[in-house]
Amino acid sequence: MKSARLVSAALAALIAGTAMPAMADTHMRFGLWPHGWAHKTICIELTDYQIRTAIKARGYDNVYLNVRSDRRIQVRATRNGWVYLLSVNTCTGSVVDRHRLRRG
Repeated sequence: MKSARLVSAALAALIAGTAMPAMADTHMRFGLWPHGWAHKTICIELTDYQIRTAIKARGYDNVYLNVRSDRRIQVRATRNGWVYLLSVNTCTGSVVDRHRLRRG
């Protein structure tokens, strides 16, 4: 009986010791790397409709989605008579890069 209490007390101390750093840090942590904890953010990617809506909210028309790659998507859209090729973050819907292609 005494050994069961000792084991449960040790287990409780172990759980409390490992839970405190996670509660104090706002970043999610996954895995231990040789030089410390690796911070990773969770990305819930936007749907095609949400991406189109975000681009249209920035004043673009004729929005066409192209290639998805590494949390980015290529988008072709027009604004003020010009056709643009946009690189859009699929997590936030923000435009990361913009190239003006031609008059539309």
